[in-house]
Amino acid sequence: MQTIGDWLGQLGLGKYAEAFVENDVDLRALPHVAESDLRELGVSLGHRKIILAAISRLAQQAPDEQPFGLAASEAAADRRLLSVLFCDLVGSTALSAELDPEDMHEVTRHYQDSVAGAVTRFGGYVAKYLGDGVLAYFGWPMAFEDHAERSIRAGLEAMAAVDALQSPNAQRLKARIGIASGHVVVGNTDGSAKERGSIAGDTPNLAARLQGSAAPGQIVISDSTRRLAGQSFDIISLGERELRGFASPIALFEVRGEREVESRFEAAHASGLSKFVGRISEIGLLLERWELSKTGQGQMVFLSGEAGIGKSRLVEAFEQRLHETPHELIRLQCSPYHATSAFYPIVERLSRVALFASTDDRDMRVEKFRTLVRRYGESPAEVGAIYAELLSLDVGDEFTPPALSAHQRKELLVRTLANRLLLAARIAPVLMVVEDAHWMDPSTSEVLQELVGRLHGTAALIVVTHRPEWSATWASGLAQATTLSVGRLTRQQMRELIESMVSDIPEQLAEMIAERTDGVPLFIEELTRSITESGKSTSINVEIPDSLQGSLMTRLDRLPTTAKEVAQIASVIGREFDRDLLSKIAGLDERTLEEALNQLETSQIVVAGGVLRDAALVFRHALIQDAAYQSLLNRRRRHFHEEIARVLVDHYPDVAATQPELIAQHFEKAQRIELALPYWMKAGERALARSANYEAVDHFQNALTIAEQALQSPNRQTDLLAAILKLGDALYAAGRMTDSLAKYRLAVPLARKAADTQGFVRAVIGLDGSQFLSSNSLAETLPLLEEAMALVQPADKRSRCQLLSHLARAYAYLSDSEKAAQCRSAGIELARQVGDKTSLVELSVLPLLTASPVKTATEKNNRFARVDEIRRLAGEIDDDDVLTRALSIDAYVSTELGDRARADRAVDALEELGTKRQHLNVQFYARIGRAMMAILDGRFTAAEAFAEEALKLGMRTLGVAPEGVYGMQMFAIRREQSRLTEVAPVIKLLIDENPEETTWLPGFALVALDLGYREAAQGRLNELARTGFTLPLDGKRSASLSFLTEVAAGLGDAEAAQTLYRLMLDYKEMTVTIGMATVCFGAASRYLGMLAAALGEFDRASKHYEHAVEMNAAIGSRPWLAHTQAEYADVLMKMGSRAAIKRAMSLSEHARSTAAELGMVRLQQRLKPTIH
Repeated sequence: MQTIGDWLGQLGLGKYAEAFVENDVDLRALPHVAESDLRELGVSLGHRKIILAAISRLAQQAPDEQPFGLAASEAAADRRLLSVLFCDLVGSTALSAELDPEDMHEVTRHYQDSVAGAVTRFGGYVAKYLGDGVLAYFGWPMAFEDHAERSIRAGLEAMAAVDALQSPNAQRLKARIGIASGHVVVGNTDGSAKERGSIAGDTPNLAARLQGSAAPGQIVISDSTRRLAGQSFDIISLGERELRGFASPIALFEVRGEREVESRFEAAHASGLSKFVGRISEIGLLLERWELSKTGQGQMVFLSGEAGIGKSRLVEAFEQRLHETPHELIRLQCSPYHATSAFYPIVERLSRVALFASTDDRDMRVEKFRTLVRRYGESPAEVGAIYAELLSLDVGDEFTPPALSAHQRKELLVRTLANRLLLAARIAPVLMVVEDAHWMDPSTSEVLQELVGRLHGTAALIVVTHRPEWSATWASGLAQATTLSVGRLTRQQMRELIESMVSDIPEQLAEMIAERTDGVPLFIEELTRSITESGKSTSINVEIPDSLQGSLMTRLDRLPTTAKEVAQIASVIGREFDRDLLSKIAGLDERTLEEALNQLETSQIVVAGGVLRDAALVFRHALIQDAAYQSLLNRRRRHFHEEIARVLVDHYPDVAATQPELIAQHFEKAQRIELALPYWMKAGERALARSANYEAVDHFQNALTIAEQALQSPNRQTDLLAAILKLGDALYAAGRMTDSLAKYRLAVPLARKAADTQGFVRAVIGLDGSQFLSSNSLAETLPLLEEAMALVQPADKRSRCQLLSHLARAYAYLSDSEKAAQCRSAGIELARQVGDKTSLVELSVLPLLTASPVKTATEKNNRFARVDEIRRLAGEIDDDDVLTRALSIDAYVSTELGDRARADRAVDALEELGTKRQHLNVQFYARIGRAMMAILDGRFTAAEAFAEEALKLGMRTLGVAPEGVYGMQMFAIRREQSRLTEVAPVIKLLIDENPEETTWLPGFALVALDLGYREAAQGRLNELARTGFTLPLDGKRSASLSFLTEVAAGLGDAEAAQTLYRLMLDYKEMTVTIGMATVCFGAASRYLGMLAAALGEFDRASKHYEHAVEMNAAIGSRPWLAHTQAEYADVLMKMGSRAAIKRAMSLSEHARSTAAELGMVRLQQRLKPTIH
């Protein structure tokens, strides 16, 4: 980088370099050097002229030619929130006509001096004298958060001072003052050094217009100034006025003077303390949980509190209490830049423990990795490859990765990371601290979820700090989890903290700080330090900044220019940064950079000890970083973001490979969206491969947003289609079917227009899959599937296989069984040829979704064998959607065939899959299964809760489709509770919305009968009887027949009963179950008994009921067992034998007891108190 010596040498005047350096005249000072200064430095007359001419040429450089680095420090303006005061002398034109010019000059000088004196007294900066006007800033070049209050106080004092003046002809002088507050760009806004303190923005114009609206002796302020100034002044509204240059009317307020007010405390936003004070109860709770954990009762404590309340300081103090106790400390630091980077804090922790350094070559890193694995005492064969993948470390063939899919590897990774803590806790107590969980990525959250359920029996305490807006819902209600809200300090504790920083602080000043900070530790710390650094800690008249932001900006402004700009550049990198990257961006020599960093550390702007990489520094508070970042002009921010991204790509290949989202963020903030796009796509693909589905959705959404904005890009349509398809895939993987459906719908016409066959096939298949899971309505997608099939060449067997799988399903659901069979047959043949297991599963599942009775044990075994094969294939594929289909079909078939234990295992597996895979759609099906099993058990309250959860999940993922499932489950629950009137409207709505579909007619007929509308029930029964009770061959067929059975039996319709008996007979060895795992109404033989009884065939009815009692008991179906017992008792009573009556009484008592226990009101109402 060019030095002052280099610059003088270029002029042939290098002999003066030593004098310039000795007097601290560097390139930054040149624009302010005058001829008199050069004379003092001993520069000769001729050489002075040469230097001044060179300085002039330097100042006249165009803005775009100015460097962005530190050599341009004086050229760089700042973004600021400040207050602008404009003061004008009233009647100056008339006065100048009456006075001698010399007298007028003196009047103007005294007036300007009076105003300038008031401005400077309150820390303002006189920017310009405009004739008889004075323009002043408050908040630049030195920041004050109370700039609005300062400007008003200065205005009041200036007005009083002017009022005290009089002209030589004894006229009293009057002024008008306007004050406005707002965001501006201030400094050398033209990029040169020609005029210090130029300002851009609406605020100075508004101040001038307010001044023009004021009466003589009046101070008029804007609404923003009034709000920032608080309650310290007597302010009245002047209403709204139209002001020239402003489109909307402006609210005006007059300041009439000061007034005494009681200070109001404000919420704080910051972090950290110089000294730990108070927190006795909080430390006590943590120590109590620590003692519990040491006895093997592992604990998790959530420390919740606003920014700056002292959460991290509390944890640090707690750690100090444990200093004498042998234990292992594990610290995870979450990052706002990496909230979507899977396992980010864990990766950084492992890198830190492994002692990885940026200078390490591959061999060194591998050797350190071996040491890491040995240190953890874990078998390299089991986890070495997993850790290596997590750290993106190429270990060659040394650690053989297990033959697992991406999903399985992630599951193993989560377990391994959790096991690391649990294994360590067997050796010594472990304290794990997770900082800033509100920035935690979902995958790291999975590890914590895994841990919290396995803490029992371990000597581990996990402390999680977070802001109130975040909560760990997955830990709610767990005995081993505690939430502790960190509150504010008491008045005594505040005084203790203040006096620990400034021992001789005046009483009143300490009281003022305490009042202003409202017990928030960082407010106290920063305000006190600001006063100390100002050198006015002994003066009670020190103006205290009103907010932390002002205090932070003040501290930045007090830094030497180079140190301040280093802080600004570092703020663009992030909260944490390392010297090497900063050096490459700032372009400083090593000595200058170290000097600037030392100044930042001395001022406690930054501290050593970052966790990202070696030689790292971190901003002491996040808001210090924010203040530095926000002070940069947008164009400088963009420049630095682009430089950072390019340096990361060119010099940090590990970051480019493992954190493409970080590079994408920097390019995007640089407004180089065409460069950000591929990195967002890489980030999404990386996340999707790791089953970090939520992160993948975020990354691809960012890519799509960029593609939509790139209107001039020649590749826009290609990029747009790729981003939409990838986002659709990620949404599908996350189970957000409604959203994926919308994206695939967008992709179809784009792919068609671009004649992109593969893109069109992907879009149509995605659309069909989303449509099927969201509504089962495939009429929209069938023609698209046929169109895609026509486009795909015969050689593309894989695409044809996938399309045949989807076509077979569409034809089957649209009742074209012939075409469905043709597509299924051709699809299976192709699937086997190309090894497409996914299509093979889908084609194998298809027959199981239709009504296909099982009559013999052999058929039952064959069906289970088919399901086993489907699950085997699904496990090999390890795709969320395929696994969901396989597990759902297992739960459905197992329930239908009466294997309750197997059905429960399938639902458990669905639950686990949905949680681990971050897949809402899987969670939806798991909740449906849970509701079905709860209904089967007679746990109606729990069933209703599960159904409600399923509905909410379904509405998020599938749109309106879940209402059908919810309606069926609530129908079963409410019917047993004798509350059918609540769900009857839902059933009617489903019929009204689907007038051509007969699916819901049996249910509506049953509702009508139960509610006493016998004619309506008979009408529906007759309507269906005329078709021979022709019902769709789908998963609802047996349930529909059971509903009609109850209607026919209830109405005594023997003709209908005869036909229904024949139709139901096929299901006698099965249960009545609605697929996929929606509701089970118990053994089908119960309904055969009901029909036989309606036909007067009591012996046959008895045999069916006996079978039903046996099956319902076997599957734990207590409600349907009770109904079976009650109905069977009625038949036995009619048979009349003594043995039959005795059995009937026993059955009735069992039914009555169960009904009372489970709250089966309907059954209780139909059962008689006694049987005679």
